[in-house]
Amino acid sequence: MKTREALFQKWWIRPFAHLLGHPSLWHLNRRSLPRGVALGLFVGFLIPFGQFALAALLAVPFRANVPTAASATLVTNPLTFAPIYFAAFKVGGMLPIAAFGSGAADADWLSAFLHASGATAVGLLIFAVVFATLGYAISALFWRFRLAKRWSRRPAAAERLTQTI
Repeated sequence: MKTREALFQKWWIRPFAHLLGHPSLWHLNRRSLPRGVALGLFVGFLIPFGQFALAALLAVPFRANVPTAASATLVTNPLTFAPIYFAAFKVGGMLPIAAFGSGAADADWLSAFLHASGATAVGLLIFAVVFATLGYAISALFWRFRLAKRWSRRPAAAERLTQTI
C-alpha cells in the first residue's frame, strides 16, 4: 500500500484530498478499525466485483480505516468465492422465497435461474450482515484486549524505570 502523501500526489486524487485528510481514515484507533473491518466484510460478501475500490470509497463517509476496509474485502478471493456462494445459495434456499418468473411453461429454466439467483442474493445479504457484525465485535474486543494488556504492563515498566534511575 502506498503512503498517504504519495497517494495524494496523484492527479485524480488531488481534487478529493480534502475529503481524504481525516486522520481516522489512515490511522488505526478504537473506532476506525472495527468500522473498517465491518465495512470491508459487508462489501466483500455483497459485491462480487470492484470490492476493493468500493470499500475504500465507502470508508470516507463512515470514517473507517481505508486500508483495513479495502483489505477486509479479500475475504472473498478466487479460493473462497465458490464455497461462499454455494453456502449462500444453501442458506438462502432454506428461507421461503417466492419464485420469480412469468410462470410460462417454456420459461421454467428462467424461473429456476431467477429463484436460484434470489436465494443466493438473500444468502449473501445474510452473510454480509452477520459477518460484518461479527467482524466489528471481534475487532473491537481485540482492540480492547490489546489496550488492557498494555495498561496492565505499564506499572511494572514504570517501576523498573524508577529502580534503574
